[in-house]
Amino acid sequence: MIRSQTVLGQMIARMADEDHYRRWTAQVERAGHCVRPVRLMGSAMTVNAATGEIEATYASEQEPGGVLLVACKDRRESVCPPCAARYRADAWHVFAGGMTPAASAASDDSDGVDDAGHPLVLATFTAPSFGRVHAARDGGVCRTARGGKRTCEHGRPLWCHSRHDARDGMVGAPLCEECADLAGLVLWNAHVGELWRRTVIYVYRALAALAPSVGGGPVTVRGVREMLRVSYAKVAEFQKRGVVHLHVLARLDGVNPEDPEQTIAPPAWAGVELLTAALAHAAGRVSVPLPVVDGRTAAMARWGAQLDVRPVQAREIDRARVAGYLAKYATKTVSDSVSGLPTSRPRADEPDVEGGGRLPAHVAALTATVRRLARLGTCRALRLARHVHTLGFRGHVTSKSRRYSTTFAALREARRAWRLSQRARERDPWVGGDAGLSDNEGAATVLVGDWRIAGIGYRTLGDRVLAEVLGREHRQAREVLRLGLAQ
Repeated sequence: MIRSQTVLGQMIARMADEDHYRRWTAQVERAGHCVRPVRLMGSAMTVNAATGEIEATYASEQEPGGVLLVACKDRRESVCPPCAARYRADAWHVFAGGMTPAASAASDDSDGVDDAGHPLVLATFTAPSFGRVHAARDGGVCRTARGGKRTCEHGRPLWCHSRHDARDGMVGAPLCEECADLAGLVLWNAHVGELWRRTVIYVYRALAALAPSVGGGPVTVRGVREMLRVSYAKVAEFQKRGVVHLHVLARLDGVNPEDPEQTIAPPAWAGVELLTAALAHAAGRVSVPLPVVDGRTAAMARWGAQLDVRPVQAREIDRARVAGYLAKYATKTVSDSVSGLPTSRPRADEPDVEGGGRLPAHVAALTATVRRLARLGTCRALRLARHVHTLGFRGHVTSKSRRYSTTFAALREARRAWRLSQRARERDPWVGGDAGLSDNEGAATVLVGDWRIAGIGYRTLGDRVLAEVLGREHRQAREVLRLGLAQ
């Protein structure tokens, strides 16, 4: 009761001064209603590069509390839902930009993608087995014994008659930790980026091997690269067992020899069937050598047998749904799939074992394996100690090839330009932040700033509650406008 009164008092104190409250709410809105904004202290000014004249100045001292609130821009839903929602929307545009005709329509410089005739597939590359694990099977039995063998060499049962729920902490845990190849799992996560890089190389080799003869002779890999280009966007997702698999949007483009930067439709013989066969052919043959640990020799990282390649339909609504499906995973973290893992990099001295009640036994075993491998000389180049919280995975969750579609940077710049144009029209004195500093941007104007971080997150719980309420009202108002219920 005392705590709730304290929070209520903090909220009342924030709203007591109408002038300060208006400036504070403007900052919260400008920060996208971020739940853990970065608090900055300092000043900035715009200077005419030709004359040295200061055209505008701004200091955080004029803001409530003497700080400027800036969005944390964290992509993770579990860390900051508002910032994750913006990242997810940007990811949707990146994915859809290479699929839908409207989003990829050619611009003035003809850099767009002509969607007609471009084979497009959604492929899911999975990891191999590293030992039997508990699984949720939509109400079915977890695992039944196969053949006459009911126990492993360590005497533990190879079956589980439980009916696990998807949220059960046992899902993903090995039936026998001694049988599970935890080191192989961690090393596979650490090399999945290199495995994908080699897969793209093998796809071109497969295209050359599977393509029909052109000009009366077989097609070489060099010849294929002169005619075809594989463009892609991919998202990494963690399975319950702690291993990564990739969702990949792969598109087959043609190459214009006179303008290699232009994206054109591929030849008629390069269709969805060829792209599907090339991906399957490459996935079955590519491999990456792994470091020698625990006395193993000639260990290789390969894709699992469960490769799923599905053509993406040409209908815009279907492609929008695929883009939404991938964008959903772009804001997920490892902890969303593997229960108990931290959302950020833990300290080097932080214990892994479940003695403190923080991690389930199998998750603690995985993190301990990452730390153990990080100390080995053969794994030093992998820098695994920096990736304990991702179980060895070192890559980007979301990535794409250069010519697939637009970039996150271009989307952020377009949003910033639109925001500045809106402020220039409204001339709102309560904008806060860089108001008046960027409206006269140009070659003759230089923005000079001196900022330092005062902290992360709101100073009081009352401020955070108010920011969450403002964010919820903002989202409700946008939804009302979207549904046409208000003007």
